[in-house]
Amino acid sequence: MSIKIIETSINSSLQDFGRKKFAKFGIARSGAMDEDALRMANILLGNKQDEAGIELCLKGGKYEFLDENYFVLSGAEFEAKLDNQKIKTCKVYQANKGDILELDLAKIGFRGYLCVAGGFEVKSFLNSKSSDAKMGAGVFEGRALQKDDILNTHNTFIPFNLEARECENPLFKSPKEPIIRVILGTNEDAFTQKGIETFLNTTYKVGLKSDRMAIYAESSESIEHKNSADIISDPAVFGSIQVPKSGIPIILMAGRQSTGGYTKIATVIENDLSLLAQAKLGSSFKFQSISMQEALELYKQREMKFKAMDQKINLDFENLI
Repeated sequence: MSIKIIETSINSSLQDFGRKKFAKFGIARSGAMDEDALRMANILLGNKQDEAGIELCLKGGKYEFLDENYFVLSGAEFEAKLDNQKIKTCKVYQANKGDILELDLAKIGFRGYLCVAGGFEVKSFLNSKSSDAKMGAGVFEGRALQKDDILNTHNTFIPFNLEARECENPLFKSPKEPIIRVILGTNEDAFTQKGIETFLNTTYKVGLKSDRMAIYAESSESIEHKNSADIISDPAVFGSIQVPKSGIPIILMAGRQSTGGYTKIATVIENDLSLLAQAKLGSSFKFQSISMQEALELYKQREMKFKAMDQKINLDFENLI
């Protein structure tokens, strides 16, 4: 079972949850920019929630199913057609041999995921199938997917009544100017009070340099340091917000390095990383400071939501009849 790429998306690659727990060895995590969207697609398909999918950016591309398969699109809402019939995100579809999946520009959001039942047949490296071009890890030695590439899929048991599986795309309810919640630190004391107020009260835009490695914020307001913006390099996590000498924030994302040498004013909570992943170039956002306890409570609610969704779709058979 396999899929052939006829037209590529922008810098598309295969991504799962990434290489977690290896940062202490200097190994970048990589992984999906919007982990929530990937999880949702895999739950609908009955896959493991961390199964790899094709990460698509802005324009989805064109694909040929070389065998019968079941698939889901999640995340960005593309103008999508299967065999010239319009389809939508967050719903399982059956593709027959020779069917063409066409994904035009994203109407809502920025990054989407194409996942298949059983997942893609790719050798794992450090417990992950994620592509990383710098390390040469993943399918095709980590490079972006190209025209005529063929991705094999696992020929596994198909869960009961896949075509009845669908849910609402949460992006439909996303605000045009999202509030990104953060926990202040780890170098909060490196900034003046005025600098912290500037950080929390400024409306930023997603800069044109933004990519999988980082969101480069744009603003005319500069965050004030007490002294130097440089520090001895220390660990950088998904969502770390660095502030270099320019005073303009850089939010480290899934493709970041494992360490950073600029002062870190805050860290984005895990619940809101998907909002940044789906923010289009030039779109606006603001930051809001919350406590560690609030962040933990929000994280618990998020995990409970996914657990309930998984149980309803994959265990509640009566709901699928």
